[in-house]
Amino acid sequence: MAGGAREINGRRRVGPVAGSPLSRGAPLAGAVVGTAVLSGLVWWVLPEEAVLSPWWTQVLGWPVALLLRVDPVQRWIGGGRLDNRVWLRLTIAGAVFAATVAPTGMSFLFPAFAALTACVHLQWSGSRAWRPCVTMTLALSTALQVLVRTGWLPTALPWSLDLVATVITVVLSLLTIGNVALLTAQRETESAALDLERRSRHDALLHAATHDSLSGRLNRAGLQEHLTRCRTDAVGVLYVDLDHFKPVNDRYGHAAGDLLLRLAADRLAALLRPEDGLGRLGGDEFVVLLATGDAAVVADVAARAATALRAPFDLDGTLVRVSASVGTALSLEPVTFEDLLRRADAAMYAEKVHHRRRVAPAD
Repeated sequence: MAGGAREINGRRRVGPVAGSPLSRGAPLAGAVVGTAVLSGLVWWVLPEEAVLSPWWTQVLGWPVALLLRVDPVQRWIGGGRLDNRVWLRLTIAGAVFAATVAPTGMSFLFPAFAALTACVHLQWSGSRAWRPCVTMTLALSTALQVLVRTGWLPTALPWSLDLVATVITVVLSLLTIGNVALLTAQRETESAALDLERRSRHDALLHAATHDSLSGRLNRAGLQEHLTRCRTDAVGVLYVDLDHFKPVNDRYGHAAGDLLLRLAADRLAALLRPEDGLGRLGGDEFVVLLATGDAAVVADVAARAATALRAPFDLDGTLVRVSASVGTALSLEPVTFEDLLRRADAAMYAEKVHHRRRVAPAD
């Protein structure tokens, strides 16, 4: 397929598809046309005595200079990347243009070719390439002018005009490079800001998918993901259910109930290590994942969790008490999250039957 729609940087672009005959033939066609035009300007516009090099050097030089614009060639020079070895790539391109232009007596036009080369490299390598672009333009323009002034190279203009023309083209070239570098830097800043916004949105969506919006702790999906990331097959689970939570919610309102759930989550989190996980399944039910296979450790954390949740909760100046039923499960081999949860849930209900507590009256 010679053409089609493609997406570049999030935008739909219509043009040759990479690898198509049109995309492969474009550089060659450009080199052929460019060679014919530039060679014609040299041999039919300039006086014969102003041209130092034979015709075949022009026929070879211009295609080489133009083919340096092709991405695969630049990737090869850059070691597989368009933003690598900027100094080397610019030096080669500048040297080829200088060697092609200088024998024609048009050395004063070299800064213009250097600016064209610099603009392309700024697109490839980013705004950081402005220094080597400026250095290459000034260094090779100066070297060519020195060779002209010392008689080593011809000039199609009188010496005085050649110097003035060189200065003018150098200034215009530097202004062009500066403007393109500034625009490239602005695009880079906009692209970085867009990437940051996209990453922020992605992180927010990922957080929302794996965390409970009320407590900020893991949800069911987050707990499952945490379990898969555990470095050990041995894992302990605590299933925590707040007793007498509904009367608090009914008496003081949902806002107070939500605050109590957040405070309860904070108390549970304070008992855990960084490698452990805490999540809320919904309502007044919490799940703790312990990265341990020690039954004594699991039992100790369960006891401390029950003790911590029996302490009064300060709900904006109102003290309330609840208690918790805690069921535990332990696995020493790989097991599914749902299986662990089912076992811990059964243990929690058995605990609830034998240890029901009542909410103490608020002060």
